[in-house]
Amino acid sequence: MNKKMFSLAIIALSAILLISVASAVTPDDVTVWTSKEKFAPGEKGTLNVAFYNDDTDAVAIKNVTIVYDSWMAYIGGQWVGNQTITMDVPVSGFSSKLLNDVTEISFTVPTDGRATSTSVQVTVGTDSGYRHGSGFIYVPDTPPYFDQIIMLFTIQVILIIIGALIIAATIFLSSRRPQVTWKQEPK
Repeated sequence: MNKKMFSLAIIALSAILLISVASAVTPDDVTVWTSKEKFAPGEKGTLNVAFYNDDTDAVAIKNVTIVYDSWMAYIGGQWVGNQTITMDVPVSGFSSKLLNDVTEISFTVPTDGRATSTSVQVTVGTDSGYRHGSGFIYVPDTPPYFDQIIMLFTIQVILIIIGALIIAATIFLSSRRPQVTWKQEPK
């Protein structure tokens, strides 16, 4: 009886382990992330791009095209908000490659009206086709009158300090006054 229970327990345990192995997830073909969580307007950052070749054959990465969706504009006679990087990087089958090891993929958050959060579309061109990935760059919005609020708080702190100094000086000077005594005047 103990042998039957032991064999049933082994079968159940192996079934549970087999299910967890069967549900393992392979990484995306192109994974994109940034160097920090959030960015301010005018700040520079790095876009990290990892390529995973899930084919058995080796491929060569020919180019990487990056499109910052909300930052597209026609400025100074050219389109800005996208970039294409050409390279020739071999990647063997069932392996991954961090493209930042080959070239630095940097960006600068715009300082004009386009300085908003944006999704990033990355297309990796290989000799066997294109692979796609996406990421997100978060640019927090500041309240419209935030600068005026900070200035008012600064003025308020300065006025409180000046008022405290005036009160302290008044108390100090009033405690140092000579005592007034009444003398009778001669007649």
